[in-house]
Amino acid sequence: MFSFVFPNRTQVLSLRTGARADEYFGKSGVWYAMCSVGESSRAASHLFGPPFLSPGTDPPMSLSFRCSRLRIPARFARAAAVALVAIGCFACLSSDAFAAPRNWTGTASGTAARQWGTSTAAAANWSPATNPTSNDWGIFSSNSNQTVIAVSGNTLPIGNLVFRGSGTTNFSMNTGASIVIDGTGSPSVGISSTSGRQNFSGSGSVVVNASQMTFISSAGGLTFSGGGLDLNGNYLKVDGTTRGTIGSSVAGATYEVVSGVQDLFFDGDTGMNVSSLVINGGETTGDGTSSTDLTVSGGTWNGGGTFDAVTSSSGLVDLTGVFALNVTSYVQSATGATRGDVLSDLTSSLVSGNFELGGAYQLNAFGLGSDLFPIGTMWSLFSGVNYKNGSPAALNEASNFSSFALTADSSTSPYYGVFTNSGQEWSSPSASDESYLVFQAATGNLVVVPEPSTCAMALAGVACGGYLVRRRRRA
Repeated sequence: MFSFVFPNRTQVLSLRTGARADEYFGKSGVWYAMCSVGESSRAASHLFGPPFLSPGTDPPMSLSFRCSRLRIPARFARAAAVALVAIGCFACLSSDAFAAPRNWTGTASGTAARQWGTSTAAAANWSPATNPTSNDWGIFSSNSNQTVIAVSGNTLPIGNLVFRGSGTTNFSMNTGASIVIDGTGSPSVGISSTSGRQNFSGSGSVVVNASQMTFISSAGGLTFSGGGLDLNGNYLKVDGTTRGTIGSSVAGATYEVVSGVQDLFFDGDTGMNVSSLVINGGETTGDGTSSTDLTVSGGTWNGGGTFDAVTSSSGLVDLTGVFALNVTSYVQSATGATRGDVLSDLTSSLVSGNFELGGAYQLNAFGLGSDLFPIGTMWSLFSGVNYKNGSPAALNEASNFSSFALTADSSTSPYYGVFTNSGQEWSSPSASDESYLVFQAATGNLVVVPEPSTCAMALAGVACGGYLVRRRRRA
């Protein structure tokens, strides 16, 4: 930061998006100039030329320069400010000094038409007509559907991809082609899509090339198929609707779901290096890998998949889908929730380690319809697994469930309603025949039992019958 102090007049010199040099220096006068150099050096280099780029399209900020307070004669104010700004800009020049927005036009003719490549001919598809670098923004603003052809064998660097048009952009990822996203700004944003659907298909891949990066899809959504999305050992947060093939060519990668509906398929070759899948919001379905840990700390994980371990600290793990959950261990804390199906014993989930449950359990009884069931009818919900209902209790000891309930789509059941707790048992409201359901937490069984007063009357009848038999024998 540069500060110039004068006795008579104060003004602020601040490099900012959308400003012109003449706003700062005017025609005459004495200035107090505080120069906060925060924009990219390219923008700073235009300070005394044409206007900056319009707000929202300028490259990300990269410079930071400070010096101490100086007192100088008023007649040298303007010259000193110009000199110091220039010194700061050129001193901080780096590889992103020429970062710029590159607007896709797709207007090249001949064999280069619609091609994103490294050749001079392909550069004509961009404005300005130069191929993007790893620090540039690739901006796609068409309101019509368009196709972008990633040239075979080309590694295509880009700072980030920005989609503003309402049309669908289809990236045809030819063999050996890769779009390598370095991310720009802090936090690093690799893809920002505010409209339309963006599809990446073909055998080429999209590569995350920053240790931490965010994809934002506020409308439309992102689809990665074929070569898919390569996390490259990095941490990626995805905010918005996304589906497709996920993998990592380097070990230690993490994929975090922030929001939206996401449908993820882990690639059999590269997906083995995705060490962690984190659900913090939204609703996600996927298949996982045997070396991946799944953590649900918000939102919903739908269905099964193969994982090393599953931990549900909050949010919901829904096991009512068609895919089995194959894991080494499953741990649900007191603030998490699990949803199961009355007709699908959790043995079908193939849990090979301890199955620790706590918090809320939601049971889908839609398959039972509106029928009443005979006394003694039983469904095993957790049989065959190493069921541990609440850590750190030993197997099959006292329950740590915070609640037990039938799901909303089970509302036609005669047992639907709030289950009440007594010790290790959770009891439904009475049905029309005065029977009700009891979930026995110690065993994991759900049983139809008679209403207590019915049992009491039956016992009284037995006792009375026994008394009469005894009297008759004496007589």
